[in-house]
Amino acid sequence: MTAHLREVLAEVGESMPPARLTPDVWRRGRQARRRSRLRRSGAAGLVVLLVALALPWSLSRPYPVPWTAGDAGPAVPSRLALPWMWQATVQMDPPGPASVLFGGDSIGLRGTDIFDSEGKLAVVGRNSGDYRMLLYGGWDSIAAGENALLAPDGTRVAQSYLEGSGLDATAGVTIVDLTTGRSTQHGARHGTGCCEPVAWAPDGGSLLVSVTGSAEVTDPNTGYIWHPERLALLDLATDALVPLRDFTPARAIRTASRAAFAPDGQTLAVTEGSMVRLVDRTGTVRWSAELGDRTYLAGTGAFSADGSRITTVTLDGCLDECDEAALAARRWSVGFLDAATGRPLPGAGFAVVTGLAVRALGWANGRELVVLRYEPEAGAHKTRDQGWNDTGWYETGHVTLLALGPDGSTRTLIDPPDDVLTMDVAQDLLTAGRFGGPSSTASMFPARGIIWVAAIPLGCLSAVVGVVALLVVYAVRRRRTAARRH
Repeated sequence: MTAHLREVLAEVGESMPPARLTPDVWRRGRQARRRSRLRRSGAAGLVVLLVALALPWSLSRPYPVPWTAGDAGPAVPSRLALPWMWQATVQMDPPGPASVLFGGDSIGLRGTDIFDSEGKLAVVGRNSGDYRMLLYGGWDSIAAGENALLAPDGTRVAQSYLEGSGLDATAGVTIVDLTTGRSTQHGARHGTGCCEPVAWAPDGGSLLVSVTGSAEVTDPNTGYIWHPERLALLDLATDALVPLRDFTPARAIRTASRAAFAPDGQTLAVTEGSMVRLVDRTGTVRWSAELGDRTYLAGTGAFSADGSRITTVTLDGCLDECDEAALAARRWSVGFLDAATGRPLPGAGFAVVTGLAVRALGWANGRELVVLRYEPEAGAHKTRDQGWNDTGWYETGHVTLLALGPDGSTRTLIDPPDDVLTMDVAQDLLTAGRFGGPSSTASMFPARGIIWVAAIPLGCLSAVVGVVALLVVYAVRRRRTAARRH
């Protein structure tokens, strides 16, 4: 810098008024810096909070697992996920034809009528992978495949009552269309005793239902009072109800063993006490076979694919006084009856299944028997004088879907989360052997309004955590600043 420039700058400086500094200028500067740091920390906390809230949603989106091109087309998924508590209903957002219907006792599958629905079933869309719910207020023991039945083509679900349908809950069968979300009622004109669905006819045009009578019967073992039932065929097109015959089912029999349709839909195997009878659609009995107290009709899928055999299951293990370990150790062997005569047929080498119970859903590719294996609930205990259902909701702790081959092989088709207690599978996919398909998680949205029951407390908790974090950051920085000044 030249001497002349220094002289000019000095003259300019002398002509300028002196800077006026307030006594608290340093305090105000520190406050400005703290406010700036708090704003930056708040913005960072907000970003972290948004990421934390968005992460469950992003993880919940239905990401299908890889699948080979040769297996293209609808199929039963290889895995199931648990639905959210607020999962959208079928009525809100229909999932289309389903592959699986299932229920259980997770928070997404069982609620409370105080602010939710006590009973719930999850529907898995076969094309979209969407999870949608069917709700049953006041009915927590709704069981997929036993008192809520998926139609053979997966397009409808039949049950005696459905929340949100707007239909009479005291009579008839309610059928919800999974492609539209709309419900229709059938059989209501036949009175309050009609009807609980038992089995779909193979063509989906009629239902086998149970009709409760007005007479009362006292069980000699338990003292329970109950109403005898009879089976009837309900035609869905005409609403005609054709009683098959009066029957008195044993109180201890599995509900899964009540009846099964032959593949042509013209005859049915019906359980009456320890007896199985083959009847036609008019109720005429073709033959009767005594099974004893350890052999049962295997389930709604008991008839072989060609209709020539009827599958039974025989218990080897604890029958009356059973604790959880004894129930879990039960062994079930597969047997057959000749569909033409009712006479026993030789076994075909199917593997023995260990568990609380088994229920036959049908035959895959005409050779593999698809069964649901039941495991007992923790602490389960069966006594002779107790109301008991081998495949009941309260008695079951877990289920697994298996395929049994005539060569003794066993394949696990679906091993769902532990909270899944009941399951039904679309018959068309089962018959075609369409298993091992893409799986998806349950998407967080769309959601029912009950999401606010969870979102409001979560939001308040997140806000409290955010405020505490900011206060901690502020206190730490203030302590460091004070330490530097000393």
